[in-house]
Amino acid sequence: MKRLFKALLAGTCFVLVSFMLVNGTFALPDLKEVFQAVVELGTKGLPEIGGQGTAVHVAIQSDDEQQRLFPGGAVSKTSAVKNLGTGDVFFRLVYAIQYDAESWKYLDIDFDADEGFARDGWKDINVSGTKYKMMVFTYKEALEANEVSPKVKISIDMDAAVNSEQLSRYRSDFLKIKALAIDPAPFIENGFTTAEAALDKALPIETLNPF
Repeated sequence: MKRLFKALLAGTCFVLVSFMLVNGTFALPDLKEVFQAVVELGTKGLPEIGGQGTAVHVAIQSDDEQQRLFPGGAVSKTSAVKNLGTGDVFFRLVYAIQYDAESWKYLDIDFDADEGFARDGWKDINVSGTKYKMMVFTYKEALEANEVSPKVKISIDMDAAVNSEQLSRYRSDFLKIKALAIDPAPFIENGFTTAEAALDKALPIETLNPF
């Protein structure tokens, strides 16, 4: 039988996406369509697979302190990924920050990540008609079952020069964080032996927008 390549979109809900191996090559659908389909499934309470007790099941663990960003203020958030599944996973931790061209220069955004992560540069994405900047951190090792990954901390300082009109443009979901995880075994078997290589094949950053 053909092996299924499983990618899990983990955020407030857990959704399984599968990729089919055909004649030794990967038949990958357009990721934009995949993630649109995932959103539709999620609103209906599906899928029936994935989540607790399955091979690929991850969750983001973040500090619970509620913080509010305002002109002249600063916030920070520290997150890690826990593998709740039954096998190893490769994963990416993805951040999206709402982008406003006029006030972006007044934001000082800093990431402090463990050396176990590889970091990619900012990428422009669109979420429901709103512009965001996306940053991706790829964990370079396999995360074993029941283990928690090293942490990534994001700190955002907002200059006091930001006025109330500019501030009003930001949505309540100004910062979004999601984890994307895959079962590494079938990728390794087909020559993608590193986490970065496997994730680049399953979830290429140049076309990625999980939000």
